Amino acid sequence: MPARIDDLLVLNANLNKSDFARYLRDREAVLPNDFGGLGDGVADDRTAIQAAFDRAGADQKFAMIPPGTWNVSGTVTLPGGARGLIMQGTIRYTGTAPTSMLVLGDGGTIRNAEKLYSGLNVIRQTQSDWSSEADIGITVRNVDASQIELRRVEGFTIGMRTLGDGRGVEDSTFTLGRIVNNRIGLDIWCATATAWNTSVRYYGGHFAHATGVNAAQDRFGVRFGNEVGAYSNHNRHVFDAPNFELRQAGSNIAIPFLNQTSGSAIIARNMRMEACSPLAARHTAGAQDCEYDIAWTNTYLVGIDYTATASRCGNAVINRHRAPASRFQRFLAGVPNTRAAAFRQSATEVGVEGLITIATSTTTATFMADFCFNGLTDLTPTDRAVTLAANRGLGWMLDTSQAKEFALAHWLTNGASGGRLFVRVFDGAGNVREDVAGDVLASITTMQWNGPAKGWNAGAPMDDANFNRRRPSASAHPWPMRRWG
Repeated sequence: MPARIDDLLVLNANLNKSDFARYLRDREAVLPNDFGGLGDGVADDRTAIQAAFDRAGADQKFAMIPPGTWNVSGTVTLPGGARGLIMQGTIRYTGTAPTSMLVLGDGGTIRNAEKLYSGLNVIRQTQSDWSSEADIGITVRNVDASQIELRRVEGFTIGMRTLGDGRGVEDSTFTLGRIVNNRIGLDIWCATATAWNTSVRYYGGHFAHATGVNAAQDRFGVRFGNEVGAYSNHNRHVFDAPNFELRQAGSNIAIPFLNQTSGSAIIARNMRMEACSPLAARHTAGAQDCEYDIAWTNTYLVGIDYTATASRCGNAVINRHRAPASRFQRFLAGVPNTRAAAFRQSATEVGVEGLITIATSTTTATFMADFCFNGLTDLTPTDRAVTLAANRGLGWMLDTSQAKEFALAHWLTNGASGGRLFVRVFDGAGNVREDVAGDVLASITTMQWNGPAKGWNAGAPMDDANFNRRRPSASAHPWPMRRWG
């Protein structure tokens, strides 16, 4: 009769070790005890565990690690033919050479589907010095539609790696526990161009380091990466309530997310950051539309660190705690420095994060998309600024259907004079509204209809200091409008 996992877990609480082992044998689970394993924290049980894993794979059964400490001197691999692994005890790596200690599932093009890996608990007897990324606690290969529960992984360079290897990792759920003293806690990785790592859910996770563990070295909670030439479009990874205590100290950095890929929609909700660098993530490639929601942090204004070639498109940090930016409900748009916010739209095109490029010249266009576009060919980054082609401007596309008024602050380099407000108004279908009285009102300046351009021009430059400062009557002239660009 096939083993029922709920029976195994419930009865484990009521049976002693030998009775439990006998029960599991009767219920079609394979134990290392059947092959001479002891689990006493002294003997090397590697051979017994591997024999049990091989039998579970061949007979399509569950493998079980009963209570106890099961020492292994090298890698143990559970084949993809096994239905899963239930761990009540701990596997402890007693070797010193870098290795992937516990490997779950087959590599290559094998699909490891509908697996249950529960209670995973793996530690390293001696703390890794983090010098080799071949030093991995747990490798989960090519899982699909599976459930993985990690209780603990401790002391490795990489705690757990989810590996797309010839095939891929997708549509699975990871419940994360303690991920302690690993340079990279969770490594989301692809090894080949035909693999993938996408559409995965993660719940919880306590990514932590003890004071003094490899204190001079950088550390990361979660990394998205790939071998050279391998699949790099990692997308739709959703994290709920991860907790990061990474021990930033001195010159090291301690960042929850390191994204070295070019995918999209890496979403982290309700993150906790303590003893971390003031960075939710570091991006080194083309990742876009990623969101990091900070529920608690012991620093201010947490952001994203970008390398020079990284894309900034659509990435955002929501600071909900101890940061002025937590007032984001009232903050519609803002670009503190256009050059710093520039991103690569393509090999030949540049955009500015948070802004659109608008055409201010004579036009016959009547629909929103014909007026406004995201960067494209009319911006040129220089060593000091971003320059615009003639008849081009930068602006925001905002839905103002529920808003009464806006405040606009505008500065030019070194306080230079010039710069005029330019507004277009669209209806709910995206069609331009032409010269409708009352669509656009502004303080200080007069808005004049520009018929050939189908927009409203400010009658004066925006270099009057009063326009960009708080005034007692600042709201005396609201700007009611449906949308403006």
